[in-house]
Amino acid sequence: MPQRKILIITLEPVAGKMAGPAIRSLEIGRQLAGEFSVSVYTPHPDQNKSNHDSVAAEDSKLQLICGGGRNRLYELAESSDILFIQANVLKQFPALTKTGKYLVVDLYDPYLFSLLEQYEGDPATASSSFRLMHQVLEKHMLAADFSVCASERQRDYWLGRFCALGRICPELYRIDASLRKLIDVVPYGVPDQEPSRTGSSKGIKGQIAGIGKDDHVLLWGGGIWDWFDPLTIIKAVDRLKDRLPKLRLFFMGMKSPNPQVPLMPMAKRSKALAEELGLLNKHVFFSEQWIDYQERVNYLLDADIAVSAHFDLIETRFSFRTRILDYLWAGLPILTTAGDDLADLIQSSGAGYALPYQDDQAWANAIERIIASGSTQLACRQASAKVAQDYRWSKTVESLIRFCRNPYHLPPFSKVTMPSLFERAHAVYSRGGKELVIQRSKELFGDLLR
Repeated sequence: MPQRKILIITLEPVAGKMAGPAIRSLEIGRQLAGEFSVSVYTPHPDQNKSNHDSVAAEDSKLQLICGGGRNRLYELAESSDILFIQANVLKQFPALTKTGKYLVVDLYDPYLFSLLEQYEGDPATASSSFRLMHQVLEKHMLAADFSVCASERQRDYWLGRFCALGRICPELYRIDASLRKLIDVVPYGVPDQEPSRTGSSKGIKGQIAGIGKDDHVLLWGGGIWDWFDPLTIIKAVDRLKDRLPKLRLFFMGMKSPNPQVPLMPMAKRSKALAEELGLLNKHVFFSEQWIDYQERVNYLLDADIAVSAHFDLIETRFSFRTRILDYLWAGLPILTTAGDDLADLIQSSGAGYALPYQDDQAWANAIERIIASGSTQLACRQASAKVAQDYRWSKTVESLIRFCRNPYHLPPFSKVTMPSLFERAHAVYSRGGKELVIQRSKELFGDLLR
C-alpha cells in the first residue's frame, strides 16, 4: 500500500533563520515523515542555499519546497492526500478548500488577541486588520476536517468559537461526544535528542563583545513583540547592576526573520530604555540578526537563566510561549510572568518562578536568588529538564498521527437557522406523542389569546 501523502503549508520562510510557525511546520513534518510521505511548502523562495541545505540535510525523508508560485502549490495539493495548514494560509490560497483533500488546520496561535495589542494605538488599522483576520480565521474553522491547538486551555477557547460558529451540532456530537475529532491538542515541542553544542564557535559567553566567559547571562530567546514586556526585565537588571556587576541580559532577536513582519515598536522601546539607563552593550545586549535555528543550542547552553515577560492581556491567558520549550529543552532555570499555562507549569514543577506583572523588584529578587544559590540553580535545572520530557515532538504529535492514519471528513457545515413551526411540532411529537403536541398547542394559543 503506497504511503499516504501529506503536504504541510506555512507562509513563513523555512531556512536557517526561522520563527515559531516555520519551526513548528518543519518539526511536525519531521515526525510525520517517519510514517508518511511528507512535503513542507513555503511560498518564500530559497534565498540562501547553504541555509536551505543545513535544514534539508537532517531531513532525508522530508521534502522541503521553497517558492514556485500559486500553481506549483495547487499541483502539490492535488497530488497529496492530507493538507496541514496554518490558520492564515487560506487568505493567500483560498482554492485549497476546493481540492476535496482532508484538511487539518493548525490553531496553535490565537493571533487575534495579539492583533488587538499590536495595533492598539492605531484604531483604523486595528479595526480593519481585526475584521479581516476574523473572517480569515472563520474560513479556516469552517473548512477544517480536523484542527489542532497548543493546550487544553486553548482548546476550551476554540471549542467556544466552534460552537458560536455553529460547527458543533447534534450530528457531530453523535459522531464524537468528546469533540476530539473536531479539535485536539498538539503542543509545540522539543527535540527528542538531548541538547549539545554544534561545531560552530557561535554563542554568547566569550563570543559577544562585552560578555565574558564567567558572566551571569539572562537569555531572552526570541523576538521582541508588542505583547511582551522586556522593559521590566531591563529595569530589574538596572536595579542589580551594582550588586551583580557580571550580570548580562542578552536578547537573541530583534526582528522576525520573515521580511514581511516589520520591527515592532516594543523592540525599539527596549533598546531605547537600555540606552537611557546606561546599560546598552554593558549589561544589556541585542542581537540585530536572528539566530540560526541550528545554532540556537549554543546560545541556550551559554545561558544561566532564561527569561520571558509579558503584560496582563487576554493574549497572555491563551498564549503558549514557544521559546519556553527551548528553555525547558536546555534545562534552564526559567523566570517568566504569571498568567499563562506554561507559567503555571514552571511554578508548579519547580523549573523556575512565575512573577507578578510589571514588578521589576520581584524580578530583581528572583534573579538574585537564583544566581546566589547553586542548589536553587540545580533544582530548577533538574525540574526544567524533567518537564521537557513530556514535550518531546514524538509525544506532542500523537493525536495528529492518529488522524493521518485514519483521516475523515467531518459533516459539512450548514448555517444554524431557526427551526420551522413544523420542525418544532415534530420534535415535540417525538418526545411525547400527540398528547404533548395538543398540550403545547393549547399553551401556545393560550399565550397568544391573553
